[in-house]
Amino acid sequence: MSTEHLFINTLTYEYPKTPVTFYFSDSDDVECKSTRLKSPVLVPKEVKLVQKYADLCTNSGDFTLYTSFDKPTEGFDAISIDFNNPENEYLVKKYYNRRLEKYFKYYDDVVVTKSGITDDIQVWLLSKNAEKQFTHKDKKYKLMEMDRFTLRVKYDFFNKTPYLLVANDRPAHLLNISLADLFDQTSDDPFTEHTGVNPGMINKVMTREVRKKSNGKEYIVRKIDSYDYLQKHNMFCAPDNTRPILSGELKHYFGLDKQDEPRTFDSKYIRYLSKIESFRKQFLNTEDIEKIFHNLAYDFTEVSQLQVGQTNSAKRMLVFGKDENDNDVRNTRQQVGVNYGPHIKCPHTDVRIIFIFPKSYLCEARELIKDMYQGGYGGQSKPLSSYIGSNVSYADRPFHIQFENEMNPVPEIEQALQTECYINKDERIKYVGIYISPIHKYASSHETKECYYKIKELLLKHDIPTQCIDREKMNKTLSVDKRSGRANFAYTLQNMGVAICAKLGGSPWLLDETAKKELIIGIGAFRSDNQQYIGAAFSFDNTGVFNDYSYFQKSELDELVGAIKMAIIRYTAVNNPPERIIIHYYKKISRKREFMKVEKMLRSLSLDVPVYIVTINKTESEDIVLFDKESAYMTYNYQTRQKEAVKGYMPYSGKWVNLGPSREGHRYLLCNNTRYEGETFNSMDGFPFPIKLTIACPNRNDEIETPVIQQLIDQVYQFSRIYWKSVKQQGLPVTIKYPEMIAEIMPHFTDKTVYTESNYLWFL
Repeated sequence: MSTEHLFINTLTYEYPKTPVTFYFSDSDDVECKSTRLKSPVLVPKEVKLVQKYADLCTNSGDFTLYTSFDKPTEGFDAISIDFNNPENEYLVKKYYNRRLEKYFKYYDDVVVTKSGITDDIQVWLLSKNAEKQFTHKDKKYKLMEMDRFTLRVKYDFFNKTPYLLVANDRPAHLLNISLADLFDQTSDDPFTEHTGVNPGMINKVMTREVRKKSNGKEYIVRKIDSYDYLQKHNMFCAPDNTRPILSGELKHYFGLDKQDEPRTFDSKYIRYLSKIESFRKQFLNTEDIEKIFHNLAYDFTEVSQLQVGQTNSAKRMLVFGKDENDNDVRNTRQQVGVNYGPHIKCPHTDVRIIFIFPKSYLCEARELIKDMYQGGYGGQSKPLSSYIGSNVSYADRPFHIQFENEMNPVPEIEQALQTECYINKDERIKYVGIYISPIHKYASSHETKECYYKIKELLLKHDIPTQCIDREKMNKTLSVDKRSGRANFAYTLQNMGVAICAKLGGSPWLLDETAKKELIIGIGAFRSDNQQYIGAAFSFDNTGVFNDYSYFQKSELDELVGAIKMAIIRYTAVNNPPERIIIHYYKKISRKREFMKVEKMLRSLSLDVPVYIVTINKTESEDIVLFDKESAYMTYNYQTRQKEAVKGYMPYSGKWVNLGPSREGHRYLLCNNTRYEGETFNSMDGFPFPIKLTIACPNRNDEIETPVIQQLIDQVYQFSRIYWKSVKQQGLPVTIKYPEMIAEIMPHFTDKTVYTESNYLWFL
């Protein structure tokens, strides 16, 4: 067995051994400097035992309670608070956050903000890569990169100790020009086209205010806030001293969104650990911090062997098509297995390809047709017919669409779809469109999306799913292949073949699992440009066979429950009632508002089975991260011209850590990558961070047997392996990724019922 040394980015400390005296009142102090506790959950147990405060907590009206924490205040009641009582967790956290905020304000070179709805402390400071320059309209600008660190006060219920989480957030960029100068660049002529920056492009800003102490000495206060919030609340925001944080709209205005990030195959664990170690040594290894957190650990927390688990290695196995002996091919790597054809073939016997492309791309279209029809690249890419398991041919010449207007091809495509060949097409033939997009994904995000979605919708109205390929990206890959003698474009063709197979109703591969009587439902969401949320529910069986999907507005809770109900009914009509239902949810589920409706629905079906809710963060965890000190990978050193081992800090794939119980359920951190024990790791596969899981069973009082926990974690791990848009391993399960994908598309469709075959993955 390989050696490993696991740790997480937390620093343990000790609570006071004896109760601490806090001060409370039902009204604010004379100077209005106390803190209002806005929710009864912030009220500690000892305060609730005092009659007048107990009445306050049960009052259905406005809740009003104030505290000055451990500072004696006239008119406030002194009450001893036990930090070790779990009921006091939220107030204790607020107390430590308040002290942390004051601690960092003594540093002149940092800015302190609150992070998210949890009110965690976020510290901003200039990165060592402090300054970058760019030119826009012959004017030079400076960008100051800012590192951001989140500090979260939590309690580890597994190891029975409080801790301080130290997380490195993604950097922000400060545009080193005042708002006054930025807005001043707009044309003075009101009748000319507005080409400058407008306030709507500004999101967050940094303000700089000079203040004086009581002794007359000046000092500087820097703050980062929402520009809109500062304006609406009449807060300090002097245009001459306020600078914008680079937002998405500003990036687009300055053309910075057109720049590809330099690709690297270095472990991002290294950079992350380096950042938080540097921060810890500078700010969390001081005498002053010890006054706040007693016995704060110097090193990050080693993970106990008792809280570490491992997914079953057999759960990596996938089932593909048949070999020459008519046996199912089993393999752990999608790139290899797809060459044996799909496990479930496309159900159509006559599939024909339609090409949609600009007239100026005729040469590229011909080459792509040849590559898809014949395959090649030394056998690395098979013909499309091999990937879908059905005969593929070209559509008749009138079906292919060439257009002139590369910036807006929609009208020409719409007109072409009104021709006789489309109106009277043979319904026995299944057509699939290959759209060669002339618009680079960095050209204009809004324009690109709208154009792409509109073309997809137009073709779906004719029952034609489409596969898009970016012409610029395609040519770039082919050019690199030509210079290097490689065949990376073969992977693009593999990806297209796999996606088309799924769009036509096939299954490129499935999980190597024995079918069980259980239904897995994935619920996801996407925040669209108009700020609305759209939700989608997908259902699968435990082998990964896709059943169907539904979609709805986020506010439509009854529709969501109705979608779950229909998934159960459709499954039961074919397979008999499921013995358990598993819901993969993209956020924490409200037991009172959401799950009660699920329970009511189950009662209406007379179905009494356990319902397991697995909350899966939509993104890889960048707050709590698991590291392995013994982890290493091979890289090429261009100076010595030799391969050498480099510490990568990424744990083995399938490793998981029990983070202990919470109010929402049992919490786990799951590593999902391609670093396997006893196998060679390729750094080109990437270094994904772990994903966070919370497992609950609300209709069984969260009583979950140990084997079931293992099965549910294994299943999340497995479902990341049936992503049919790419042959590359994914970090998140399709139960979360697929709903998010369709939820991203639907707001852009004019006709929400454009495609009624809900058992096809047309949106890939």
